[in-house]
Amino acid sequence: MERVLLMDKMEKSLYLTQREHKEVFSQDDPRTDFVHDRDRIIHSKAFRRLMHKTQIFNANKGDHFRNRLTHTLEVAQIARSIGRRMNLDEDLIEAIALGHDLGHTPFGHVGERKLGELMHEGLKEVFDGSQFSFKHNFQSVRVVEYIENKCDDFPGINLTLAVREGMIKHTKLQTKDSNGTKYDVEYEKSALNTNGFRMDLPHSITLEGQVVAISDEIAQLTHDIEDGIRGGIISFEDFKSCELVKKYLNAINFDDSSLSYNRKSQIIKKLVGYLISDVITESEKKRKKYEEKYGIPTFDSEFSVYEEKCIAFSKEIKLQADDLARKRDNWIIFSKEISQADSKAEYFITQIFKAYYKHPKELPDYILARYYGEKDADSFDRTIISVEELQHDPKFIRFICDHIAGMSDQFAAREYMNLYIPDYK
Repeated sequence: MERVLLMDKMEKSLYLTQREHKEVFSQDDPRTDFVHDRDRIIHSKAFRRLMHKTQIFNANKGDHFRNRLTHTLEVAQIARSIGRRMNLDEDLIEAIALGHDLGHTPFGHVGERKLGELMHEGLKEVFDGSQFSFKHNFQSVRVVEYIENKCDDFPGINLTLAVREGMIKHTKLQTKDSNGTKYDVEYEKSALNTNGFRMDLPHSITLEGQVVAISDEIAQLTHDIEDGIRGGIISFEDFKSCELVKKYLNAINFDDSSLSYNRKSQIIKKLVGYLISDVITESEKKRKKYEEKYGIPTFDSEFSVYEEKCIAFSKEIKLQADDLARKRDNWIIFSKEISQADSKAEYFITQIFKAYYKHPKELPDYILARYYGEKDADSFDRTIISVEELQHDPKFIRFICDHIAGMSDQFAAREYMNLYIPDYK
């Protein structure tokens, strides 16, 4: 099999930095391709909206709990720390990390699951959605390819292949239906371009993309637990009883049984560093072995394309981290408090979806104008809308999901009230 990794350095560079739409940058602009990408992500509306999207606890819980934006920034920090020690491209890492959750829905992962169910299983009374999928990593790429606008010349913000590929592979490429059965995520060709992404590989083709993926795992595992302890859902004693935590506490000769919250928080933060060190040690071994196998010198691997996963925890730490993740899910994700919030979120999203599907004219002009290919939403002519035509168009279903996925928690709640509560203002 012909391997992309056998390309010379210049070819690799051109491969990873290619954009869907040709752009010519000013010679006076000192920014690299990946710095351009990072800046475009930071200045996007989707990035700003992350501030008002739930990570685990919604905003009503308190000011000190993480939201989707602070989670994103923490993933970027963890990933840069790993990348710096491994002499990787920090600009590429940061761009992928800052963009990885742009497609996340309101209300956390429950929003993603509900939209996936609505599309894949279908609202039986209104449409058959078995040919559709929704998953936030795919949606993140759709956001930067089609939904955000940089200019009128082309849709999206025209990011490099390496950044988009890293974004889509920061988490699994499969999803589950309501029965727990796994299936491949499918977005229509017109909805998402995955050319060059090597979708046959479950991991990113760059070490930088792989670093972001494992940094996301570290951030979710440790920070969700920290928020759970702060929120009173998890006891610190339960946390200490986990094998990974005991191993870490033994390594630092921990013997303090009476701890303030700040001290507990510091211990969790240092656990992040412990996991980072394990990833670096194990990944350097895997990278060296891989590069020796294919004759790629480490010092010349800046633009190498990796067909095998090289960024990983050690086997022992991986088993212990997976065990802690299962306990995290039991303590937090399936807790009474989170389950009640999830039920409300599912209801909101389902009802909003139904309203838009049954009554498309309730959608705002800018969504309908985008669907019809009109650039100027201010002058959009609503008389051209055919409800029956829209309800039988898969493209329209995708546009509904685009709109809902882009909502903040507060906006979604207000929109439900606007749609269903008479005289609500």
